[in-house]
Amino acid sequence: METVSETVQGLKGSAATVSRLRLALQATRPVPLAGGAALLPSLEIGLRQDGGAAEIGYGVELGAGLSWTAPPQGISAEVKGRTLLSHTEEQFREQGLALSFAWNPSPSNRGPSLSMGYAMAAATSGMDALLNHAVLEGVATPGANGQQFEAKLAYGFPAHKDRLTLSPALVVALSTDSSAYGLLWSLAPYSQQGQGEAWKVSLEAARQEYNPSASPTEHSLNLNFSLLF
Repeated sequence: METVSETVQGLKGSAATVSRLRLALQATRPVPLAGGAALLPSLEIGLRQDGGAAEIGYGVELGAGLSWTAPPQGISAEVKGRTLLSHTEEQFREQGLALSFAWNPSPSNRGPSLSMGYAMAAATSGMDALLNHAVLEGVATPGANGQQFEAKLAYGFPAHKDRLTLSPALVVALSTDSSAYGLLWSLAPYSQQGQGEAWKVSLEAARQEYNPSASPTEHSLNLNFSLLF
């Protein structure tokens, strides 16, 4: 993977190449609860080889997580953590924690929905991404000492004789380096939960501010189309 940072006021641009090879083993065991809810604890251990312009050598990682789902209420929550037990570079350390919550009471892509996620330190760079989606593109995942909060609030309305769903949404992503705010409009066929949307068109307008405030504020307008085969 190659990372590139552009030149901004007071900071020079840079480029670096990082490689990572990982072999991991994961174990999970579902625990049914009353009322249709369930717990899913998980444990992971992995070996990794780092190369490129960052730390070089071999390491051992350990991760654990616990997720809770209540389908009748449309609620799910998850907490995951990871740590680097040992590494060839003795001074290299990585730990991370991630929390996520989602509420979607409708059995379809209609009605209200809310998702939130919080990541601390290197939570998303381990054996698996602990927050597996980004609310806004362009907001980097937190680094070794960073934090990030993401939230999305949406509502799906029937459209085109009840065949389609129009979903306006407000999104926010806050990190130690930047803050992003956006308005998203998406159009997709009406679908039930658990069914993939055959296609989806989305228009996203976003504003991103950087810290320190001397860095320029960015505005973007993105049009995306996805098709499920």
